[in-house]
Amino acid sequence: MVCVVKMRRLVAVLSACVWACGDNSVPAPDAVPARVFQPAPHAPMPPILPHAGTVLSNVQLVTITYEGYAARDQVEAFGDMIIGSSWYRSVGMEYGVYAGSHVQKVRLASAPASITRDQIEAQIKQLITDQLVPKPAADGSQLLYMIYIPPTVVRGAGLQGIHGYHTSIRLDGVQSPIVVVLDEGGDLTATTSMAAHQLINAVTNPYSPPRDGYYADPPMSDPWSLAQGEIADLCGGETPVTDSGFTLPRVYSSLAVVAGRSPCKPFVDDSWSNVSAEPSRMQMVPKGGSVTFTLTGWSTRELPDWQLLTQVADFSKLTEADMRPEFSDDMINNSTSVTLTLHAPANVSSGVAGGIYVLSLMGPNVHPWAVGFIVQ
Repeated sequence: MVCVVKMRRLVAVLSACVWACGDNSVPAPDAVPARVFQPAPHAPMPPILPHAGTVLSNVQLVTITYEGYAARDQVEAFGDMIIGSSWYRSVGMEYGVYAGSHVQKVRLASAPASITRDQIEAQIKQLITDQLVPKPAADGSQLLYMIYIPPTVVRGAGLQGIHGYHTSIRLDGVQSPIVVVLDEGGDLTATTSMAAHQLINAVTNPYSPPRDGYYADPPMSDPWSLAQGEIADLCGGETPVTDSGFTLPRVYSSLAVVAGRSPCKPFVDDSWSNVSAEPSRMQMVPKGGSVTFTLTGWSTRELPDWQLLTQVADFSKLTEADMRPEFSDDMINNSTSVTLTLHAPANVSSGVAGGIYVLSLMGPNVHPWAVGFIVQ
């Protein structure tokens, strides 16, 4: 027993030395460095080009409505608010657009039973001729005429399948930009969002070449040539924002793209997810043939897997049913890849261009990437 006690004391002393003496301490495991998230390599969204750089820097808005239009008071209030709003300053300043003025509210007689695109433009010209609205100066005019078409009016030639547009009309050799908003009835949200969408496109690109302004203008070899390229178009899948009680769209920012941020202002959540495609250019595909793209996901921060959907591109001459898009997998993440196959119909003419948007679905938002081909 004496021997056992002495042995236990020796073990205790040795143990105390192991823990107390620095030279004999057990080393801590190597620290594992924190993983730093990196977006996967990817192609940038298309750049917005200034072209001639013509904008309505301090727009003078004229709102035109019809007698009996149920939303008349609301859209006139929208005109009062929009051109001095924080939204307008946020999305316009990058393009040389600043606060404007709501110079007139014109109330016409009852709306016609039906109307065409040509009739709308003729009516605005007549208002200018009759001096019922301000007349634009030959140079440097800031006037923009915005007309609302009530939901009761039947849409004639040039108005089917659209909710609004902007263009310019010519009278006595002078061009004037106009915005047409086709009210679909119901909630005012869609109407004001469309009005703001067309307004910001119109003030940043009021005239046709050679007096054009800001928009994306990629070559025909680029699939983004199949997309509407004005600044409100490229953020069409984003959740809108509200300002002073009105619903407004988010708008594309080239500066944000260059900085690696979410490309759509005003910024709500600076995270962004999308894909890049290889091959990146429009492909030549024989009639009845197919082309396969490799899609690689990327995001600005760590995100859960997101779903991929497809939608036919704005200027595609082929439908989704024609192209029959097929994913190898419809889920993707940063640095992972899937394939997408598109088919060329056997019975179409050579030279026809087709394409789709690959839509990255993240919550309520959809972020597009364009892919496409030309039939040989």
